[in-house]
Amino acid sequence: MQGPDSFALDELTDAQKQCLESFCQVTKEENVQLAVRVLRSRQWRVEQAVEMYYEPGLISPLAAATVEEPVGSSQLRRRQTAAQSSGGSSSSGGGGGSRSEAQPSPEEPEQEHKAVSSQKPQFSLMPLLSWPILLLVHLATTMINVVLQLVGRQRITTSAARTSRPAPYSSDRSQFVREFESAYGTVHVPFYTGTLAEAQETARRETKYLVVMLWSSEHDDTPLFEHALTQPALVQCLSRSQFVVWAGDVASPDAFKAAESLSVCAFPFMGIVFMQQAAGRSGMQLLARMDGLGSSANAQHLASMLARFVERPVGRHAQTLHATRREQQERESARRLREQQNAAYERSLALDQERERARREQEERERREQEEAEALLREEQRRKELCRRWRWAKFAEQQQQQQQQDNTEDLVTTLSLRLENGSRVVCKFAASATLQQVFDFVETRDIADEWAQTQTTPYGADLSKTSMPKDYEHTYEFALVSQFPRVVFEDRSANLKDALAASGLWPSAALIVEPLFEPED
Repeated sequence: MQGPDSFALDELTDAQKQCLESFCQVTKEENVQLAVRVLRSRQWRVEQAVEMYYEPGLISPLAAATVEEPVGSSQLRRRQTAAQSSGGSSSSGGGGGSRSEAQPSPEEPEQEHKAVSSQKPQFSLMPLLSWPILLLVHLATTMINVVLQLVGRQRITTSAARTSRPAPYSSDRSQFVREFESAYGTVHVPFYTGTLAEAQETARRETKYLVVMLWSSEHDDTPLFEHALTQPALVQCLSRSQFVVWAGDVASPDAFKAAESLSVCAFPFMGIVFMQQAAGRSGMQLLARMDGLGSSANAQHLASMLARFVERPVGRHAQTLHATRREQQERESARRLREQQNAAYERSLALDQERERARREQEERERREQEEAEALLREEQRRKELCRRWRWAKFAEQQQQQQQQDNTEDLVTTLSLRLENGSRVVCKFAASATLQQVFDFVETRDIADEWAQTQTTPYGADLSKTSMPKDYEHTYEFALVSQFPRVVFEDRSANLKDALAASGLWPSAALIVEPLFEPED
């Protein structure tokens, strides 16, 4: 008696034989019985069967249940036995031969081979003439077979690759919902539109029950089960906020893996799963399961039965769910408290860092200002020192010019100068002198007073050795002005006699020293 998985090659249709041939050609599988089992499990879809064949661990149960002897060879042996038995009976009926004559012993082929080998072959020209033609025919046949195999393999492989290429799961789930709604309408239990792993994570995070529904499109009870999912009793039961409903056909990879992980025995399947978390790891606890429908009169009765099936484990584990939800709320509250504390700490730290940054910037700014002030002070002191040195050098030149003027008989002019401090000084200059000498005379009045008192310089007792500073340009901060008529003498390079004569002030004149800038308080 044949089992449900046994078969004969003659029982297969032409389309199934073609699928079997394509599957064996792609996978190089010699076990025909295993190939037929895989194709039957995938409803004779070659692409899905090839994908299942190369998926690790999916065909192990089928391979373990497969008989070691290939079906094709056993069937061929049965055919040969039937042919031999029919031939033996006919020969015995017609010619009265014995059974041993009709069935040769295993030794006969060897003896026949020896007899043929002992015969001397006869010489013939036919093989010499026909072997080139046979060689060409053999090469052409081989090339045609190779090309056909490559074309067929590429087509099957491309189709399998196109089928096995995972599309975005959101589109797959949307297509699943659209197909269900096109068949049964838009009123149904709320399907989760994500992967099973995402549904498990949602149920764990929100502390909900996960309702897993699996069915096979080839099963007879599937239409009744799908129709029950649209009944008000079950829709109202599973539409509550404590459920996450995930459903799928086992023809899809995700639903097939779910069926394996839940050890589904029969379809349709319905399981109530509770996602528990312990020691930082998530676990899946199956609270109740239903493998197959048994007997149901109609979809309404089945929906009521499924609603009661859901309510029983939910009522038993309500306290566990509430306790888990409280723990999760406490963890969430503790997490939010830590986040608030961390945020407050970060704000306080940011304020402290901002204050520290402002303090460092202020210190750096004060340091730069102090350095700039010190640099300006040093520059001012250096400038004053250069000015003092320049004045001493100019005073030394004036002393030398005065000595030369005393030894000559040039015409002289007498100038009465009113200085900035209000005092008057009367001095004489040669007619060949320039206004520059008058400016230098006014600029070195304090040096002359110091020399008159000490007869020494800050650079030594010898006045003539006072050198002019290099790269120094003196700035005069006053002007020489005559009051009547008012004339401002600005060209220091002009001849003194010419400048005074042009204003009618030769040979004597009274000049005022006016400051160019207002004195600081």
